[in-house]
This record gives sequence, structure tokens and C-alpha cells, in this order.
Amino acid sequence: MAPNDEEIIGDVGNVLFSNGWIVDEDGKVFIYYASSDTRMHVATSTVDLLVDYCKNTPEDKLHTNGSVENIINLIEANKGLY
Repeated sequence: MAPNDEEIIGDVGNVLFSNGWIVDEDGKVFIYYASSDTRMHVATSTVDLLVDYCKNTPEDKLHTNGSVENIINLIEANKGLY
């Protein structure tokens, strides 16, 4: 997760952090998080989607060029799936 344009301005800008996760019996996940030390939010996902993300997302290369390379490779690999 990363802050969007409405979540980047506050006491500490361009930051968000999780306050807790709740999983329903049907596998829906509620991710409670705060942004810029001024707002609370909730995002939703599913257990299956989060596990898929963990298993199939490339390792972070810890620098901008590597991150961009990963994104381009993912886009190319997923062309035509939708």
C-alpha cells in the first residue's frame, strides 16, 4: 500500500501505516490504516488475493530503476489477460 494524492498531506506527509487487520469468515480482509498522522482509513481485500500477491510479486530491488523494471515486466507478463 502507498498513500494516494489525498493521503500525503499532514503532520508527517507521504506516510501510511497499518493499525490492524480483521478477517471475516468468508475470507474478506479489512485493513485499517492511518495516513500522514491525520486520517484513518480502511482498505478491503481477500485472503486469497493477499496470498497470491505475496507468492507472485517480484522481490523489491530496493532502488527506483529496479522497481520500474519489475513493474514493466509485470505489465508485459499480464498483457492480454483482461
